[in-house]
Amino acid sequence: MHQQHHGGNIYRAAAILGCRPDAIRDYSSNVADSQPAVVKDLDLPRLLGRLPEPHSHTLRAALAAHYQIAPENICVSAGTSEAIERLCALFAGKRVTIFTPTYSDYQHFAHAAALDITSVVAPAPDYAFTLDDMCIDSELCFLCQPNNPTGTSVARTDLVALIARHPATLFVVDESYLPFHLEEESLSLTTQLSANLLVLRSFSKIHGLPGLRLGFTLSGNRELTAELEQRCSPWNVNCPAQELGLRLIDIDNRPMAQRIAAQRRQLLSELDSFPWLQTLPSTVNFILCRLQGRRAAELFEHCLARRVLIRDCGNFEGLVGEHIRFSIKNDMTPLLTAFRELA
Repeated sequence: MHQQHHGGNIYRAAAILGCRPDAIRDYSSNVADSQPAVVKDLDLPRLLGRLPEPHSHTLRAALAAHYQIAPENICVSAGTSEAIERLCALFAGKRVTIFTPTYSDYQHFAHAAALDITSVVAPAPDYAFTLDDMCIDSELCFLCQPNNPTGTSVARTDLVALIARHPATLFVVDESYLPFHLEEESLSLTTQLSANLLVLRSFSKIHGLPGLRLGFTLSGNRELTAELEQRCSPWNVNCPAQELGLRLIDIDNRPMAQRIAAQRRQLLSELDSFPWLQTLPSTVNFILCRLQGRRAAELFEHCLARRVLIRDCGNFEGLVGEHIRFSIKNDMTPLLTAFRELA
């Protein structure tokens, strides 16, 4: 199976194995494996029988009330990927800085928009970014906080200082995984909005709803937000997503973050039994591992044959050596069993 830019392609895996997609245990996509109770009683016939509200104005107003900012500072999108694509198109032909290794969509859409890409590569072995003396010479900059695939984060004070030092650069800080962090409130930039900052947020990851395709942006720059909205289809977010977004806004994410942290501690102790697997520090719901004496592609195929899907990280720019990544689920037994059979 050819490794693609994203994890979670259970459909391709099932076609190769000749099984149903539901038979695949997917640890390659970094989403929670439980969903809030508010998902259960959606009136789908009613919601699907009408056009979506253009530009999700009701949801945008609710988000504005939650974050205590004006609706004009928010744009609702069909997942963060749509917002990333539209932002790159808005800056077409200009310069962009991307902190790597990181989520591949930043570079993918930057290439599509013919941006001049500069990569700031975090050093091995832990791939932690140091921002103190960083100089950014571009009109656009992407940074994932916490970062995917490394699971690391940077201090809010360091990010705020970096953004303040570069007023001519628009910083896009992707907080899709921040709800999994125990210190979300002290790390988030949603209370630090400025004219050259745009924050990406996602409903998909923490609520286990990647198929919903729902995200939003917050920025202190209303003109930029208006331009971004104009580049989105007025019906980019469907009715069920709009309805669920209204229900999900005020859910307390801390219990999920605490549960994931406890599962992560337990899992790390179990992974210590594999001498060929070196885990890297993580603060969220996935773990990046460096392999010793083994190939990531071979481990991927070994797990796939057992209907277990992990992420071969060979196509992440900046990773030195062989790496895999897998998400933390309620049941890690299939993954650990596949690892033991390899050992």
